[in-house]
Amino acid sequence: MTERPSDLVVNRLVLFVVKGTATSTHNTVKPLILLEELGVPHDIYVVEKVSAPWFSEINPHKMVPAIMDRSPDGQDTVRAWESTSTLTYIADAYDKEGTFGGRNVQERAEINNWLTLHTAALGPTAKYWLYFYKLHPEKLPKTIEKLRSNITVQYDILERRLNEPGQQYLALKDRPTIADIATLPFAMKSTAELFGLEFERWPKLQEWSVRMSEREAVKRAWQRVAGFGHGEKEYGMLQA
Repeated sequence: MTERPSDLVVNRLVLFVVKGTATSTHNTVKPLILLEELGVPHDIYVVEKVSAPWFSEINPHKMVPAIMDRSPDGQDTVRAWESTSTLTYIADAYDKEGTFGGRNVQERAEINNWLTLHTAALGPTAKYWLYFYKLHPEKLPKTIEKLRSNITVQYDILERRLNEPGQQYLALKDRPTIADIATLPFAMKSTAELFGLEFERWPKLQEWSVRMSEREAVKRAWQRVAGFGHGEKEYGMLQA
């Protein structure tokens, strides 16, 4: 096992992030929103180089977000990596009432449907659009436009869902879940504008994004994630 940084001590849940930039926060903010919603005590670790051997032992994909936590008996550690996995881990471990993860099989099935759709479709499409647009805008215009077109297809699906009677949120009617949290960063006005899309084309989706963004936990998470790595301590362990 590769030696880890000396300041990485897992006494409670640790969320691994990178320094906050305009394009680095869209996935990292997801588990942070859920931690804020549930009031889970946690620490933040700002990773300087995700390619470092010690971090690849936490996430073989060498990306953030990732989580380390104490096992329930306190004798071992647990890891979760990739944003969807971190959301489901936090819900399983800390959402004892099933508010965000589902209270019964029927709710969990519907939540997983919309969570999986995001993981397979909008999430990676939007992520790669940001990547290609930022690094290769003049070289790959057809690729960028194809990804943008696919994003509009996903927005159309979400819009139809939210147009169903009484459907205030994506998975469940009465409350947001981890499916909503996963989808929000890539389905809001500021992100749509990055894609060159007029978000007003999807009025129900826009209403939903405003409803989600007005939640206090969501506001706190966005404010915090933008500041990671910009305080007195740039990298390493930060107290929450």
